Amino acid sequence: MSLEERVRTYKDRLRIFLILFYFSENYSSSEHPEFKRVFKSEVRIQKIDFLIRNPDYLAHELLVIAENELSKRSEIQKLVKGIYADSEPQLRRLEMERFFFGAYEDIDDVILFLQSINFIGFSSKKNTDLKNIEKQYFITEYAIEKTEESIKALPSLNWYIKRCELIKKYFGTLLGSQLKVSQYKIEEYRNTSFKNFIGEISETVAKDYYKIFNERL
Repeated sequence: MSLEERVRTYKDRLRIFLILFYFSENYSSSEHPEFKRVFKSEVRIQKIDFLIRNPDYLAHELLVIAENELSKRSEIQKLVKGIYADSEPQLRRLEMERFFFGAYEDIDDVILFLQSINFIGFSSKKNTDLKNIEKQYFITEYAIEKTEESIKALPSLNWYIKRCELIKKYFGTLLGSQLKVSQYKIEEYRNTSFKNFIGEISETVAKDYYKIFNERL
């Protein structure tokens, strides 16, 4: 494995874990007392991951809120300006392909790794086609301790932590299916062919931003 591949694998594992950690809910079970939090559905992981990896799409979703909620316009204006002032759509972009149900990337290896180091537990059911459904990801007490003790202190993860907190603030209550519907409203996303990379939408974001705030990004 090349250095670039090792770095990518490392980033994928941390990013997916942070999604599970920040967007999970408290959980308790007498059968598995080591599990303290639960995250439901792989679809939700994929849609949150897409927003982290595509700052231009996150900016678009924020502008949709700004257009409909006057009370949030000022703070969203600062957020979107910050995303583009830091050139995030160019520097932070990590493309995803479109599959049958939108942006998708196989995360099975990541989940197996997180299980192997006792960071998460995993459960699912089989449907009539023997496909895994109702996937649930359980955060262990060990993982929570490690996150609080050391992972949060890693400077390289600061951007990802702040991004998870931002997405959680505005979209944290949405189900994976709701996030999917929202992302499908974007023409570039919707019109991307099967197994092609979903293109960037910075030009659309710039136009929408000007329309709402009467200034250029």
